[in-house]
Amino acid sequence: MAPDPEDPLAQQLRQLRREYLRDSGKRVEELRNLRIRAAQEGPPALPDLRQAFHRLAGSGGSYGFPDVSTRSRDAEHLVADMISTGRSPTAADLAALDKAIESVAAAFQDAMRTIG
Repeated sequence: MAPDPEDPLAQQLRQLRREYLRDSGKRVEELRNLRIRAAQEGPPALPDLRQAFHRLAGSGGSYGFPDVSTRSRDAEHLVADMISTGRSPTAADLAALDKAIESVAAAFQDAMRTIG
């Protein structure tokens, strides 16, 4: 059963979801900056990137955007695999990170279209 659009709780939830999406550009920019750090600093920068993806995996689901959550979780696992090797990210690793970040950004864009 769909929630009543006039329900104050449903209205408040819609507003929270819009606010979350409004800040999505900042979140994606943070990912891009952390990816740059990973390229420059190597393994010491990877835990911060993994943690940023982890937060998005959790918050995406909490706010009702499962695609954001799934794509962020996939990216988190990608970074976790890089951490487990203990080596600096290769060009292929960095390209995979770029692709993962753009995938998360696309999920946010898709979510914005659905929320109106």
